[in-house]
Amino acid sequence: MCIRWKSYKTLDFDERETVRADLRRQLEDQGVRLQEYCWVWDENDQCLLVTGTYERLKDAEQWITSLESLGFEIEIQTGLPGENPEAPGIHRGWDLERKT
Repeated sequence: MCIRWKSYKTLDFDERETVRADLRRQLEDQGVRLQEYCWVWDENDQCLLVTGTYERLKDAEQWITSLESLGFEIEIQTGLPGENPEAPGIHRGWDLERKT
């Protein structure tokens, strides 16, 4: 489960870091602090912050509801990144060399 945030399109590394810092600030302003900040992005170059992994969606429902009530957009991924390198989805920084 991820928070979907702003676009990374056309941004350099420092600008992307500013986008990430903005999301961290927004979370902290709402009283949310994560133990770890795992950043990923999707095929549209959208910033995504992993906020939890769950075996069953039902286990995440309360957290989803809480984050959405704070104004965050939640995205659910049902497969692991890299399971099928040809499929769209979220990508880890170390999965950049994808075959086309």
